[in-house]
Amino acid sequence: MGMFTEQLQLIETLNPVYNALTSVFDVPDEQPTGPLAGSVFSVKANIDVAGAATTHGLKSLTGNVKSSDAPIVARLRAAGATPIGHANMPTLNARGLHTYSELAGHTINPWNATKSPGGSSGGDAVAVATGMVRFGIGNDSGGSLRLPAFLNGVCALKPSYGRYPQGAAFGQPDPSFPTQVMTVEGPLARTVADLRLVHGLLCGADPSDPRTVPVPATGSPVAKIAGFVPGDPVVEEAVKRLADAGYEVEAVTPPRVEEASELAMRMIATPIALQFDQYVAFAGEDLAVYARNLLAIRPGLDIGEFLALTGTRLAVQREWAQLLDRYPVLVAPVSTTPSFEREDDRHSPEALAAYFEATKMCEVTSFVGVPAVAVPTGLRDGLPTGVQVISRMYREDLALDAAAVLETPLSPAVSAG
Repeated sequence: MGMFTEQLQLIETLNPVYNALTSVFDVPDEQPTGPLAGSVFSVKANIDVAGAATTHGLKSLTGNVKSSDAPIVARLRAAGATPIGHANMPTLNARGLHTYSELAGHTINPWNATKSPGGSSGGDAVAVATGMVRFGIGNDSGGSLRLPAFLNGVCALKPSYGRYPQGAAFGQPDPSFPTQVMTVEGPLARTVADLRLVHGLLCGADPSDPRTVPVPATGSPVAKIAGFVPGDPVVEEAVKRLADAGYEVEAVTPPRVEEASELAMRMIATPIALQFDQYVAFAGEDLAVYARNLLAIRPGLDIGEFLALTGTRLAVQREWAQLLDRYPVLVAPVSTTPSFEREDDRHSPEALAAYFEATKMCEVTSFVGVPAVAVPTGLRDGLPTGVQVISRMYREDLALDAAAVLETPLSPAVSAG
């Protein structure tokens, strides 16, 4: 164990209570070198780590051992960080609201065990919140980094489309179009400073992923102007802090939110709709319940609708680019619902629709591809509060700057098993 003894002992004590990690890796005996030397991180169970099984939350994939790291893991390992374990996720990443897998069961929210820790990167968020790891690596296609960060009182960065290189998708050598344009991998951490550090190490083009762009991690200074989505008390309190820090703040109406958030989820639903029988046969009845609810409210697109969507997406991206040209950062809710029960997305199509409505600012920003930082801002009724700071394409640094102003470090009172 060597230098990782203390961290491994903490995991041994806390993981039986919170069920954040589904496996713990062997750690090196030698001292790593680099800016992250000595830091351990968790990796969502759908991201490859050399020598470990990428299970996607399925018992049947416990033998799916990988020979190489995903690009994002390789970059962190090269910087001296050590992957310590795979983190729990919803089976096949199918449910975004709550982290429950066929393989490992429920992950527990450290603030209130009766509440959901969120998903789908919920295992990583809980591992970070409880101190089992310094940071975690997950993915986000509509809030899957930001929602668990919000519900567990930690920070998360959903980077711009093409910012970091990504690995393979489950079941295919390369992802389909919805996954290509919606899903990004990114970090969770207890502080904005750690997000910024990891972000700088993950940026850069990679020939294994032609979507990645050779854009520096930081850009030129801009005017301190912030738009905000009015109506949410947590958001409105947050922008007061920005104003006190010298930002000019103004309420705005982001473009085409209802349309884009619905299209985002219909695009994600389309592959399920096209292969529904095969999906149910493989995934099982538990996920079939969720899939039926999803398709009832976000039906798959036919070929004509899908082609039309590609043009609509470009138009929506243009309107968001124009908005963010005027307001370099935009403060919005992660979720307008402060907490969720474990099964809130399974009760009925209407319940799932309510969840999508609460998190629509996550869905639309994934559809557009812009970066966003989820940051905790305090506590209310014993649970974390927070917002997301959205910024221009490839200007994660602007969102991180504003998030650092808003950040209120939180730490749950953890209990040992």
